Amino acid sequence: MFLPRDELQCGVFDSTVLRGSKTVSPGRRVANFELELFHREGGISHVEEGIYPTKRGMLLCAKPGQIRYSEFPVRCSYIRIQPQKDQEIDALLAAAPDCLYLEEESEVEELMALFAKLCSLLIGGAPEREVANGVYSNAILLEILHRLARLWQGSVNVTAKTPIHRIAADAYEYINEHYAEDCSLKTVAAALHVSPNYLHTVFLREVGVTPFAYVTDKRVRRAKRLIAAGEKSMLEIALETGFCSQSHFNKVFREATGYTPAAYRRRLLEQYE
Repeated sequence: MFLPRDELQCGVFDSTVLRGSKTVSPGRRVANFELELFHREGGISHVEEGIYPTKRGMLLCAKPGQIRYSEFPVRCSYIRIQPQKDQEIDALLAAAPDCLYLEEESEVEELMALFAKLCSLLIGGAPEREVANGVYSNAILLEILHRLARLWQGSVNVTAKTPIHRIAADAYEYINEHYAEDCSLKTVAAALHVSPNYLHTVFLREVGVTPFAYVTDKRVRRAKRLIAAGEKSMLEIALETGFCSQSHFNKVFREATGYTPAAYRRRLLEQYE
């Protein structure tokens, strides 16, 4: 197997850097095989009918022709491989699960290091080292694919066959739309016609945080953007992001960030002095 360097792409995608304040990517039809290894919790990835909450060690393998999009924030290392260049690689990736959550932190760290090494070989180096780097990059790619094949074959944690529970997905979407309103557990559960205890259990199991924690995170993230914009008072920001009062906003924001909203704004302003 040998893939020319121009038929491989890799790098790191960070939505907070590359997409600014956007909260979702447009839906698109995948053209290449797309391997993505996620660095942290935050958003959610959609591949065809699968809905996958982002967690550290989440591994996506999207295939040509699939429809996908992401809800931000997300940060991941990625590799893009053109199809129909190597039959064995195509067959391996075509049979892979759309999503797998890696359990061992050591495995996650080693794979991230290999992704980074591949990236440095593809984008760096003097022209006279072009051929050598191409050989090395293919060796690294083979090592990555060998590891992934073992993980895909041996794992029972294949979420392509068990995507996120529909109740958790519906709650996730409801909170994203209504987080600035009354988003108590009781309110969200009533909107979905389930009991609060059931919703709490399913959401925590599938998303990794409680509904309350997710609502708080959404409000604080939105408040950060409004503070950075500098166009509204703290009271206006508090009310716009769903807090019942400025004092409540101050308390929650400080617990989440270590700063009061006013101190956070001063910290931002100091960066431009």
